[in-house]
Amino acid sequence: MVTVRGGDSGFWIMEVDKGGYWEFLLGAKLRMTHGDGFQELFNDFMLRVHGDDFTPVKPHGALGDGGMDGALGNSVFQCYGAENGHVIDAARVCKKMTADFNRACETTPSMERWFFAHNLVDGVSRPLVDSLEQIKTRATKINVEAGFFGLHSFRQLLKKMTEEDRAAVLGVRAQDDLMLARLPAAVNNLISALMEEIKPIMETYTSRSRVPRDKLTLNNISRHWTYQFEYFLMFSPISRAVMRRLGGEKQSLLLPSFFRLRYEELKHEGMTSSQILNTMKALLAGNVRNLDDDLREFAAMTILADLFESCVIFEETRQEANQDEIYDLAD
Repeated sequence: MVTVRGGDSGFWIMEVDKGGYWEFLLGAKLRMTHGDGFQELFNDFMLRVHGDDFTPVKPHGALGDGGMDGALGNSVFQCYGAENGHVIDAARVCKKMTADFNRACETTPSMERWFFAHNLVDGVSRPLVDSLEQIKTRATKINVEAGFFGLHSFRQLLKKMTEEDRAAVLGVRAQDDLMLARLPAAVNNLISALMEEIKPIMETYTSRSRVPRDKLTLNNISRHWTYQFEYFLMFSPISRAVMRRLGGEKQSLLLPSFFRLRYEELKHEGMTSSQILNTMKALLAGNVRNLDDDLREFAAMTILADLFESCVIFEETRQEANQDEIYDLAD
């Protein structure tokens, strides 16, 4: 539990909830784990919570896996880990999902529940939802429950773990005072590098209207990102202090102006709010392939949350939202 407040002598630490920090790490871990690696991650989550009651399943020669990657009692799980948490070929995934369900029905007559576990943190595409509905129709006829096992389900497992298990399964250390002590320098490094790149747009900034109170709803921000923003806003004084120190009041408008332009470009490309936020975080921190760079990711989220708080990179009035995101049905 940590919060940071500014003062003449720097920043000091107080107690607050860490839930948003674990949400941040969970989303990053799911996105960067795909294929067999995702199945191993899923197994690790389940074994830490359910112990030997959960059975991981691997293919055995020509017999295959019988349409299941894991079993918990009469519940069967099939895993799909997309690269970077994004489906490229939805038709292929839908075909695989249907085939996996049919195979599980053939090989496991005792099955009562079937779940398609995935790492699609920012939402399930419509074709996958339609395929699941078709599977549910068939499943109901044989008294089987079918559904997705996504971000919400992983979140529930994470809540049941000790802090040591959480750190182990996510492959990172728990947040500590040392990380927070290093945070101002990390924020400074990211902002300094970006300001050098965006000087050409120095004069493009225009004044903005007041921040709308319903900005989370207005910008269609998912629960996953909301949890993170609520947590990282506690560190926004660091981001603001760094921007002011680097260039004064006028210069500190450079970064918000740059991100506002990027937001408009990405919005015109048809990206959803979650896709835009992922792109902007990558712009700040780079595409992090492992969590050894968790401090850099932490600093990037601190800056992004601060920009969101001022609302300079998000919409001020409601516009027609992109509707291609459908969140985990369990969420």
